[in-house]
Amino acid sequence: MIPISVCIITKNEAENLEKCLASLKPYPFEIIVVDTGSSDNSKEVAYKYTDKVYDFEWINDFSAARNFAASKASHNMIFPMDTDESIKELDWDALQSLADQNPKAIGMVKRLDYFEVDDDLRFQEAMIERLYNRKFFHFERVVHEALFPIGNVKLAYYDLPVVIDHTGYIGAKEKLDEKAMRDLKLLLEILEKNPNNPYDYFQVAQCYMLMRDHDNAYAYFKKAMEHHPNPQDTYTRILINNYGNILVDRGEMNEAMSLLSYYDYYENNADYLCMIGLVYLHIGQPLKALPEFVKALTAPEHDSVDSRILSYYIGFIYELFEQKEIALSHYQKCQNYTPALEAIKRLNS
Repeated sequence: MIPISVCIITKNEAENLEKCLASLKPYPFEIIVVDTGSSDNSKEVAYKYTDKVYDFEWINDFSAARNFAASKASHNMIFPMDTDESIKELDWDALQSLADQNPKAIGMVKRLDYFEVDDDLRFQEAMIERLYNRKFFHFERVVHEALFPIGNVKLAYYDLPVVIDHTGYIGAKEKLDEKAMRDLKLLLEILEKNPNNPYDYFQVAQCYMLMRDHDNAYAYFKKAMEHHPNPQDTYTRILINNYGNILVDRGEMNEAMSLLSYYDYYENNADYLCMIGLVYLHIGQPLKALPEFVKALTAPEHDSVDSRILSYYIGFIYELFEQKEIALSHYQKCQNYTPALEAIKRLNS
């Protein structure tokens, strides 16, 4: 068996830490918990699951804390986790086999990022870096840290049979704002030193999205686009989708139409197709919008778009063309989606 150490950094999240550690209990991980200055009972919770609990003086550098945690592990194979994450699915035998086949690569896991929209809980899927060998990789970047090779090791990735729940984007607004402001301060300091990286502008915009400040999110998404992000980077797809939806909300349709230039890259992504469908709807071209929504329903990739929303817009377009029965059939697929329920009531009146 390849021994693996789960490394967690935490501060004042005792309730989340309990859930995180409990989800690890069924598996033979070594558990390392690094506390960065908690004033609650986080350390007491940690000691219930492991005797490897350490203190790290916070220096506004997430990578430094991650690398410190990895240095305290007994094993070279490191699996970092956030306190607001928990294991949802994990196939231990398959993980072991894949890790053995990919000794100098980074294992990717599926994370479900939960968030609230109009009191409706949804999630966005993301593939994120997790399992790595500390002899070949370490963390860099003070915030939104990422794994980088040590020496001449080449970056390589493989998918692991692991699904993680992430609840860091839901909760009281005050707590979310505090988290966003913490990251925002660090990101703005990075941008002041190096104003040419589109990824940093993207992350600033994401902080403003978390705070529901769409005006500032728009401004920083726009700056990210001006610095020509690589369409093949995962974050760029999220950037394009979030930016496009904000443009639609703002009525900036000429700018939104420019995002059609990314169609060849993201035509298999339901969120992108939905966004393009909305653009066509808002410029008065429902016949161009309809196939985008239909295609999105069976797209092999998706991030957060809800199939109920896709069915609603399909029904809406058929209703525009007075195809009542077809419209109703699509509205009825939307279950408890409020606009669809209102449409059904309208058509049946």
